This record gives sequence, C-alpha cells and structure tokens, in this order.
Amino acid sequence: MSDIQSISILSTKTVQAPKPHVVYVIQVTTPTRTWTVERRYNDFVALHAELKSSTGKEPPSPLPQKHWSLMGGLGDEKTIRERRLLLEQYLRSILTTKTPIFRQAYTFSDFLSLPNTASSFSSAAQHHGPQTFTAQSWLLEHAAIQTLLRTARSALLKRDALASMSDPSGSRSAAVEAKRYLKDVDSRITVLDSGLKSLNEGGGLGEGERKRREELVDGLRVERQNLGRMAEVGVRSSSSSATSNFSSPSASAFAPTSSSNPNTMPGGLPSSSYSAPPPPGRVFGSRAPPKETTETRPLDERGLLQLQQTTMGDQDEQLRELSNVLQRQRKMGEVIHQEIEEQNELLDEVESGVDKTGRKLGRAKREMNRLGA
Repeated sequence: MSDIQSISILSTKTVQAPKPHVVYVIQVTTPTRTWTVERRYNDFVALHAELKSSTGKEPPSPLPQKHWSLMGGLGDEKTIRERRLLLEQYLRSILTTKTPIFRQAYTFSDFLSLPNTASSFSSAAQHHGPQTFTAQSWLLEHAAIQTLLRTARSALLKRDALASMSDPSGSRSAAVEAKRYLKDVDSRITVLDSGLKSLNEGGGLGEGERKRREELVDGLRVERQNLGRMAEVGVRSSSSSATSNFSSPSASAFAPTSSSNPNTMPGGLPSSSYSAPPPPGRVFGSRAPPKETTETRPLDERGLLQLQQTTMGDQDEQLRELSNVLQRQRKMGEVIHQEIEEQNELLDEVESGVDKTGRKLGRAKREMNRLGA
C-alpha cells in the first residue's frame, strides 16, 4: 500500500441519480501524487462493517449517526458539515492508529482507490527495462518477496478460519487480499530473475553463487505455485470428511474384497467406491484417519516428499545433538564416578588410620594401667 501522508474531506455535493444523496469529496495525498475520490455515507457504513468483519476488531473511531429528516430531505447544511468533519476524523483515526491492521486492509485501500503498487511496478519494468540490482540489494529483494509470500499464506489461512466461523464476508476479503499479494509476487519474481541475469552478465557473481541464487528463485516460484493452487481450490471444508470416508475402519471392515473390481489395479490405489480391508492381526481401538495440516494442504507429491525429507533431516540433526548431549553427560558421569572412587579410597585410608590410632591408644592405656598398678 502507498504511504499516505494525509486524508481530508474537501467538500460535499448533492447527486440526483439514482436518487438524491450527498457525496463527500475525499482528498488523499502520498509522497508522489494527490487524488480525490467521491464516497457517500453508505460507502462509509460498508467500510466500517468490512473492517470489523475482516479484522475481528472495532475500528478506532465510531461512525457518526445518520440523521433522517422528517420532510424527506437530505438535511440542512449544518448537519452535513458536522457529519463531514466526523467522517474526516474517522478516516484520520484509521490512518494514525497504532494498530496497522485497519489501514493495511484491502478494503481500506479499495475505499481510497489507492494505486496498485504491483501493476505500477511491473509497468515500470516493462517501459524502463529490468531493475538494476547489486549483489546485496538482490538478496534484500529476495527476502522481501519471501515476506510477501508468508503474508499471502497467512491471508489464505485467515480465509479458511473465517469461513469455518461462518463469516463469508471476511473470508472473501481475505481471499481477495491474498490474490493481490500473489499478483505482486509474480511481477517481483520476474524482475528478480531479470536482475539475476544482469548480475551474471556483469560478472558480479561466481558460478557457485549464481547457481545458488537460481535455486532461490526456483524456490520462490514453487512456493508461489503452491499458494496459487491453495487460492484456486478455495476453502477446504470437506477434505476431512473425504479422508475419513476413504480410510474409515468401520466402513472398510464390511466392504467387499472382490478381485474382479474393474476400478482396482493390482498394486494400485483403490477407487473412491472401494474400501480396503483392515490389516490382519489384533487391533486395539480404532485407527485415526490421516489428517491434513496447514503445511501439507497446499503441497503436491513433490512438495510432500521435500517436506518429509526436510522433516527427517531436522529429526536427524536433533538426534545428533541429543547424542552429543548424552555423550557429554556420559563423560561427566564417568568423571563423577572416578571422583567418587577416589573419595572412597581416601575414606578407606582415613578409616584405616583411625583403626591404627585406636589400637595404639588401647595399648597405651593398658601400659598406663599396668604402671599404675
């Protein structure tokens, strides 16, 4: 979103079509341009409701109440002027609040007709050629695209969460916001790839570094494709039921196991109308059906394999760290054991010395008794 410097309502005017109503002329100023948009009071009401629905919080300021005229008119000039000031205060409170979720919402950007940074950036790249990167600025742009992808994923997860809470309006808003982020990612990945080619032609990168950065760009494209599929599929509300129908042990226990099923190939997966018999042996309780997570839902087979390999690599690394910790603890135990043995030997020597001293004292006491007698 553009950096808005100020918002003000310059004036009002009355529009006769489709029926008489008052329009507020809003002026928006950014560091590069200034423009005006016209909105009526009902648009402010829709903005307020959409912000409340998409963020789950009340906007920083309430809307002024709508006053109805007994004569069926639009109200006097004083009422319109007071409402204009209150609406201007409402917009400025969104702009200056410490909570950025309201001014970062797509609904607020659409209400003010903010220019699409992704389209302006891509059009600039088309007219002025690829952006010039240094080796360091290229990495910074790559990190920025990664952040944008994470933001898009969060918006898609928010879409699913709002849909599960029976909030279709907020879910649609989150979906539109995610698609806008993905559109921005497309143009920026193209520019990033062009910048990498320019760096390579300029001789600023070695062969190994060039290949590493190409892999980084490929990783961005894979993540973009996964999020694109996730956005196109929409809200998955029936995936859990479909999974349970496929692998429910209660249904598979009584399913026919005819080998003449034309939809089943030897060694292949059964069709949706066929349930595999339970494995032989005793089973205590019921097997839980496999569940998808937020990590596995948008991935294809290749992505799942890569995720499994990454998880196994992380587990191996954790096992190596645990092994090192256990080895250190074993060495500490051996040192403690050796120290205890040395202390036991010292105690044995002290005990032996005490016994010798006791015997000597006994002999001396007997000699004293003998001499005294």
